This record gives sequence, structure tokens and C-alpha cells, in this order.
Amino acid sequence: MASEVVVVVFGAHPDDLDWGSGGTVARWAREGKEVYYVLATSGENGEDHLNGRVLPAPEMAELRQAEQRQAAAVLGVKDVIFLGQPDGKVQPSLAFRDQIVNVLRRLRPHIVVSLDPGHWAFDNFRLYHPDHRAMALAVYDAIYPAAGTATYRPQPDEGWPPHKVREVYFTGSSHPDTYVDITHTIDLKIQALSCHRSQITNPVALAQHVREVAARYGERIGCRYAEAFRRLDVPQ
Repeated sequence: MASEVVVVVFGAHPDDLDWGSGGTVARWAREGKEVYYVLATSGENGEDHLNGRVLPAPEMAELRQAEQRQAAAVLGVKDVIFLGQPDGKVQPSLAFRDQIVNVLRRLRPHIVVSLDPGHWAFDNFRLYHPDHRAMALAVYDAIYPAAGTATYRPQPDEGWPPHKVREVYFTGSSHPDTYVDITHTIDLKIQALSCHRSQITNPVALAQHVREVAARYGERIGCRYAEAFRRLDVPQ
């Protein structure tokens, strides 16, 4: 890889990653980190809220993939990978874990960003969507010990050597312990979220909400805007 630090950000649906870590991703990309987005699904069973339509799944997938790629470009993401899992029916299966293991071994990230599998308050239906929970568990189990263990052979085995991720930033945690100052990249986060036009009915309200949440986190570390994570070192 050309960059010294590679980051892989995992999410279940288009726009999940931009909500959880868009400001941090933009900051890291500006600092020279090589960032990749990996999505379990293409959001094919979502609705086109902008036009009030329910599109056929292939058309919706194409639309939402395009929106996600546009958003990723705003943030400086190098590439977006879709794993083709069924929207609304993601399961933390061995087959799905193997998909993620092959991604980790191929991209060889130092840092992974993913939803938190350890703090589920079930106080927010969107945050604890079943696809989100399945993705969180699958990523966690793929990182350790599978991806870094030579004797673990995924199916299909794409031939990439084992790779050990060093640290994980969990989004959506009930107990965050790490905050990233996004004061200089919050506008890029809002711009990226605004690319998901099929999902947004009120861009002004969206921007206000993003700023309000980021301001609350920013107060905790003495900056204007921040994003919150639970950080975990991976055993080496």
C-alpha cells in the first residue's frame, strides 16, 4: 500500500459509515491515511424518500451505491466495496465472516472502524437495526482471531496471508472513551450525508442534527465538534 496507515470502515448500509465516522474519515484522509469503505449490503430494500417511490431492488441498489460512492469521494475515501449481503437479512454467519477475513487480509488495515457489538442499549431502533448488529458481530469475529491466524482458512480462500489489525474504533457505543476533533471536517461530513438524496427529506434538519450531536461530543474534549468511539487494541 502506498500509505503508511490503512483504515477500513465497515457498515451495513449506504450512509451508515458517513453518519458514524464521516468527520473522522475526512480528517484521516486529509492526514494521508488510506481509507476504504466496506458495506455489507447495497441498501436495495430501502425506499426513495426523495421521490416517494419503492424501486425494484436492483434499481435501488444501483442508486444507493452511486450515492455512497459520491459521499465517499467527498470525504477522500480511496474505494468503496459492497459485499452483496441481503439488505434486511444480514446474518453473522461463518460465510459472512470469511468474506470479511478476505477483505482484511487483502487491504491489510492498521485501523478498523465498525459498529460496537459490546454495548447494545436497544434504545434506538435505527442504531440497533438487526443488520447493524449482525455486521458488528461478524467484523469483530473476523478481526480476532480469524484474520490474523495462519491456520484459519476462509471459504473461499483467496490466498492472502494472515493479517493482524492493530486497533478498532467502534461507533454507536453506549460508553465511548475516545473522541476525534472534527471541527475542520464537519462540513464535509454534512456534505457527504447530503449525497444520500434518496434517504434525506430535510437537508437543513440533517445539518442541524449533525452539528448538535457533534457539539455535545466536542464539549467533552474542549473543541467545537467531535465524533465519539470506543477504542480497543487487538491482541498481537
